[in-house]
Amino acid sequence: MAAKAVVLLLAPWPLKFIIDSVIFRKPLPHGLSGFLPDPSHSLALLNTLGIAMLALGLMDAALSYWGNRLLLRTGQHAIFDIRRDLFAHMQRLSLSFHRRQKSGDIMARLGGDIQTLQDFVVSAGTNLSAHLLTMVGMIVVMLIVDWRFALVVMAVVPLLLFIMQRYSARLRIAFRRARQKEGELWGKVQEIIANVHVVQAYGREAHEDERFAEQAEKSLDATLEASDLQVQFTPLVGLVMALATGAAVWYGATRVLAGSITAGELLVFLAYLRGMASPVRQFAKIAGVVGKSSAAAERLGEVFSEASEIREAPDALIPSTCKGQLQFRSVSFGYHPGDMVLQNVSFHVKPGQTVALVGATGAGKSTLVSLIPRFHDPLSGQIMLDGHDLRELALDFVRSQVALVLQEALVFSGAIWENIAYGLAGAGRDEAIAAAQAAGIHELVEGLPDGYDTLVGERGATLSGGQRQCVSIARAMLRNAPIVILDEPTSGLDAFTERIVMEALRRLTVGRTTLIIAHRLATVTGADAILVLDQGHVVQMGTHEQLLAQSGRYFDLWNSGRSAVALSS
Repeated sequence: MAAKAVVLLLAPWPLKFIIDSVIFRKPLPHGLSGFLPDPSHSLALLNTLGIAMLALGLMDAALSYWGNRLLLRTGQHAIFDIRRDLFAHMQRLSLSFHRRQKSGDIMARLGGDIQTLQDFVVSAGTNLSAHLLTMVGMIVVMLIVDWRFALVVMAVVPLLLFIMQRYSARLRIAFRRARQKEGELWGKVQEIIANVHVVQAYGREAHEDERFAEQAEKSLDATLEASDLQVQFTPLVGLVMALATGAAVWYGATRVLAGSITAGELLVFLAYLRGMASPVRQFAKIAGVVGKSSAAAERLGEVFSEASEIREAPDALIPSTCKGQLQFRSVSFGYHPGDMVLQNVSFHVKPGQTVALVGATGAGKSTLVSLIPRFHDPLSGQIMLDGHDLRELALDFVRSQVALVLQEALVFSGAIWENIAYGLAGAGRDEAIAAAQAAGIHELVEGLPDGYDTLVGERGATLSGGQRQCVSIARAMLRNAPIVILDEPTSGLDAFTERIVMEALRRLTVGRTTLIIAHRLATVTGADAILVLDQGHVVQMGTHEQLLAQSGRYFDLWNSGRSAVALSS
């Protein structure tokens, strides 16, 4: 691009010498008289200058091709790096960030905002940088030839810069608002599509049509506002350049008549004025892309500026083994300041023990177990793993010691064995089958149409709830972690499927420290200890028999559960 700038700077000069030395027979500058034919040999000089013009044109074309090619490739690689780094950064942000952000808006940033930057590289990258480099050289040359005329030509620059700055700021604000509204729109779309079965079940399609149209209209209004600014900007720049060109031609002609400059030098000045106008006109044409890209860059910067609340100590420990001993010491936690979900929770789980967490909905059970793999950190208190505070240990180590089986078994698009192998980096088909056999679900998987090669649809739509849960259990089995967390793993399953899942869970938890959340108390009567939570407090702790004998909160939950079973039967 720097070489192209030099070529653009030299391009008008052969024409200047054609007019001054070939047509008007003026002598050549002293420095060129030894390289070019004498003006007395006008045809020879014309041929030489014509060849020079052709050579400069060829050089301009070649440099444009290679410069633009390199610039675009470099720019696209940079955009790829941004997209890759943004995805990696988002994955490592704490769950509190993902709770605040709508998934549709996140997708808009990964997709639409990155695409806007790509459009900027394609539109603004080509030739614009070369023209900007050339402007510096043009200004220097014009000042050397005739500083008065140079000042007249350059007088338009401050006005153009003022217009560009004013409209660029307004365009950036307008397109930032448009991108925000578009992100909100995609967030609404994602919410509706994800719950389309509920929409159809309740016949609310027309209602959602109205909600979508209302949000889309807000996005449209913001986009039209930005477009109106862009439409104003382009002709205004054209008008200023027309006035500047007219003034330059008039003043330049008076300088020629006065003998201060030659007609060829006037031509060079006008060519330079046109060259200075090119990036301005190009910017005016792509002002919308520039405004969008600026707003997109700001939105991406907002995500990159987010720091994960879960931080690893610089000297984090990586123990050689893990027994799975857990201890909560006066742990308190809340998602929002002043709104504590857990308060002064203390208990101890020995290696290999099974501890059940029971309580009403909202008591803090799921929040409590989410602290073990450090999805969140306690606001006060400590969680100890084999005598070490979790915050002293390497994050990867902590999470590698925990296997999760959730109420909603999450699976990915792909084969059954690939979903099982997801539990351990580097695991293959054989390891996945071995894990399924260990979990006792081998026959269930083999009974699927293609066995372990059965393809799973998005979010496991092609599998039943029990089948998804069995895959989740086999995945946890393959992880072979000393700590297992079960968050209502049998909720919503029929009696036959529940027996299969319960047997798989029994195999999974043998010899492992297990924390299980259950609403159906009958499934946890054999636990080594049961913790009863109420509004974030541990109000009771003991075995099933001990808690029934105390006639407290657990006794009430047990009796209400038996009453519900009797009523349903």
